[in-house]
Amino acid sequence: MKNLVTVLLIGLISLTTTAQKVIEKNIDFSNQQVILDLRFAYHMDIQTWDKNEIYFKADLRTKEGKYLDLYELDIDEGANTIAITSNAQPIFEAFHEEWNANNPDKKKRYYNSGDLYEFNYVVYIPKNAKFELSSINGSLTSEIIEGDFKAELINGDIEIKSYAGDLDLRTINGAIDLKMLNADLVAETIHGDIYADEQLKFKSENRHVGQKIEGSSGKGSNRLRLNTINGNMYLRL
Repeated sequence: MKNLVTVLLIGLISLTTTAQKVIEKNIDFSNQQVILDLRFAYHMDIQTWDKNEIYFKADLRTKEGKYLDLYELDIDEGANTIAITSNAQPIFEAFHEEWNANNPDKKKRYYNSGDLYEFNYVVYIPKNAKFELSSINGSLTSEIIEGDFKAELINGDIEIKSYAGDLDLRTINGAIDLKMLNADLVAETIHGDIYADEQLKFKSENRHVGQKIEGSSGKGSNRLRLNTINGNMYLRL
């Protein structure tokens, strides 16, 4: 069942002349896989909790509060999966059209300027769920993730303070920062560096480009697969 979420629009007067749209949604959960596609995010706070439902919050801001009503959120609830997909493209297109109309003598603009918008998300997932997240622009932080989790980012950092489950974390232009908690680790980077506490011991693989390390801590019950292209990794005890 697909539905577009009813939104709450809150007008704000601030130094940055922005207005805010807040979307909140509670979604029933019956052991489905959860798929989050939050493109063009600024920050994503992802947690797990003891409740048998998903809590989703989007805090959306644009310059002068323009075009917020064009933001779309699609929630597809199925027997096997719950997919939550954001679509801000109509907002970007409206800003492009406005700029092009006001600057007819200049080259048309097709890119997105970060000073025009900020989209922040908070998501709580039932613990022990299997879920994944993808985003183009946006950093991910979490106090705790209990469950099997996969994240694929392009321009964002990943920081997870505590976890119990298998993690598959990938970012192209961002860093990964997490503790080694009873973990069986394989970590690879192409143009970044891997930093680890001195007490951690890893086996490294010689490569012409990049680094790859493997190792375990504690019981090794959590499977970690980490990958960056241009970002560093920070592995802590």
